[in-house]
Amino acid sequence: MDLGRRRFLALGAGAGLAVAGGGLLTACGGRPSLHTGGTLAVALPEYPAVLNPASGTSDVARWIADPVVEALYAYRDDTTLEPVLAAADPQVSPDGLTWTVRLRDGVRFGNGDAFDASHVAEVLRHVGQASTAGDWAPYLAGRFASVDAVAPDTVRIVLARPFGVLRQFLAALPVPHAATLGDPQALVGTGPFRADAVVPGQSVRLLRNDGYRGPKAPLDGMEFRIVADGTARTAELRAGRVRIDPRLGPEALKAVQKSGSLQAHAVPAPVDLVTALNLRRAPFSDIAVRRALAAGMDRRAVRDTVWKGFAQLGQGPVGPATEGWTDTYQWFGESVDADRVRVLLGEAGVPAPVRFTLLTTGPDEVRATAAALVTQWSRVGFDVRTEDVDADTWRRRRRAGDYDLALSLRRPAYATGRTAFDVLSPAASDHPDNTGYANPELDRLLAEAWATPDTSRRAKLCALANEILVRDAVMMPPVHPRLLVAQTRGVESLNEKQLALGRLELADLHLRS
Repeated sequence: MDLGRRRFLALGAGAGLAVAGGGLLTACGGRPSLHTGGTLAVALPEYPAVLNPASGTSDVARWIADPVVEALYAYRDDTTLEPVLAAADPQVSPDGLTWTVRLRDGVRFGNGDAFDASHVAEVLRHVGQASTAGDWAPYLAGRFASVDAVAPDTVRIVLARPFGVLRQFLAALPVPHAATLGDPQALVGTGPFRADAVVPGQSVRLLRNDGYRGPKAPLDGMEFRIVADGTARTAELRAGRVRIDPRLGPEALKAVQKSGSLQAHAVPAPVDLVTALNLRRAPFSDIAVRRALAAGMDRRAVRDTVWKGFAQLGQGPVGPATEGWTDTYQWFGESVDADRVRVLLGEAGVPAPVRFTLLTTGPDEVRATAAALVTQWSRVGFDVRTEDVDADTWRRRRRAGDYDLALSLRRPAYATGRTAFDVLSPAASDHPDNTGYANPELDRLLAEAWATPDTSRRAKLCALANEILVRDAVMMPPVHPRLLVAQTRGVESLNEKQLALGRLELADLHLRS
């Protein structure tokens, strides 16, 4: 099956909840039908720092880049990978160190240049070096002992150590033209669309790539416009000036529900509340204090008041759309357990109240989550001061250890797919983002999880690692939010199996007449 033509999946996905006033549209019974041509307008909450997907992994950048730049593999649905630029599955040596990838013939970039193994090799070398990897550095820097184009249609990858999860990363990493690797704003790929006009900070326009090897894309073009305010994005949707808002807030969902011309998707996806506790200093160097903090959360209240019910109650860092998820392991309750908090703080022997600072960054929902938690904790012996900072300051202070508890929102799916690599790796004792936690058993589990190519085995290992982190109260997100996306009924329904990966599949959409 050609990866570019998966439109039939859009109507059969069951990964999420379609929310609309008046029922779902179909193309029958006198209702609007699909047609080819036209321009799809998408409202984005911000302009991405970089456009080149070999440098950045943000979802905003990839929503723009994905119709232009393809990867070696891609998810056919939310679990199954299939070749795109690759011609077949990689051949892996018995020791897991040498991967050979044969490439598809007859592929050209949007500028007319031929695609071959040299481009793939250059991209992999680029992301494999910390000095050039950009956002890919935490995932792929230092992984490759060598990468060679051994023939025009064949790439050989030699790993420094077994990394069975590499295939998932090869599905996440797009392959742009090698000549663009030095330009973080370049956008040249082999996909069904090509970049036409870029206005930095404002908009990006794509046009159909008529030289694409596969079936012709239904749309003439796409335009991505920056509409920072969520209320304004909903207004633009209602007015029909944009067709998709991929960053719908939980409050805005009510407005969408009331409109017969709009449809919303609420899908379990890799949307992660990061809760980083600094274990290198008091008070969270004490496991009893950390457990007391976790027992002092009202997870149900956070879900219902902040996220309006569109979230899964949390225990550890692995969420419902990530490998290793299980809802059977419940170490902490749904609501505050004041008696348990009292006993645990007594075990710790710390005087009340326990004071610390909560460092936050991100959208309004992060600040609202922080406010709810602070109120809950204040009732059971904690005195919390909040400090909201910009994302760069948050990352700098997080890396420097200048925090007690750091809270933010991450959307890592465009780098890691369904794997738990992003949420679990920081707990490893040798990880740059480790918060002071050291557990040889966890290190062993994670090392085996990333080495094995067996997805079932990896999921079991990640589930065990998640349980350890819950038990030791190292990471404690109160909820796992759903991905909320709104669209008008003037465009074909989005594929929810791709939304479950945090992805928009825009290239195959039709407008409705």
